[in-house]
Amino acid sequence: MRRATALLGLVGLMACAPQVVPAQATPQDSLSSQLPIGQGRLNQDVITLRVGTGSLDIRLVPLEEGVLRLLSPDGYRALSKLVAEQRAALDSLAMARGLRQPGLALVTFYGLAPNTRFDPQLLTLALRNQLYRPVGILPLSPAFSNQVLDVRGQATAIFVFERPLPVLEPFTLSYLTSSSNEWERKLPRLNNERARIIGRNRQVTDSAKTTP
Repeated sequence: MRRATALLGLVGLMACAPQVVPAQATPQDSLSSQLPIGQGRLNQDVITLRVGTGSLDIRLVPLEEGVLRLLSPDGYRALSKLVAEQRAALDSLAMARGLRQPGLALVTFYGLAPNTRFDPQLLTLALRNQLYRPVGILPLSPAFSNQVLDVRGQATAIFVFERPLPVLEPFTLSYLTSSSNEWERKLPRLNNERARIIGRNRQVTDSAKTTP
């Protein structure tokens, strides 16, 4: 019953969203291919963005493969398993919307005051005057459909965007009048970890080539 309710809500969001052009390959695809799984050392907090309104605390975790592979093995497995468990519903949504490479993000709304209402469609990402809005939402908790939270209540969903999230560049996360440029401050650490993994992998490859 819970899954049926979630999928009905998903269909409703799909119906009201505009048609979009299928996404093309992005630079982060090639970077992801250079990152072996299981060599990252970062924890999930490093890739988590937060924005608040006083009555809401909102956290967004990009589910782009090139970012997930920077996480520790346990962190990577946890988020990859979450996406895999929802893969059928996500693929159906992407197919219905004509999306080849949808962007995915895990979003959680936390209530900080009684009877706090939230509107998931008001959450946006911005990069160089381009606005990223969710074209579909897959609820992961019953409270999400109610869109009302009490103190310490939370509602989680996977947000689906028409194209991959711009995780290689600084972008702005916004909700109503609140915004966060925290990703720009995170990029140096992410880039350093990416360079470390790629460098280590190249050393292993070069060593293997020179070994008799």
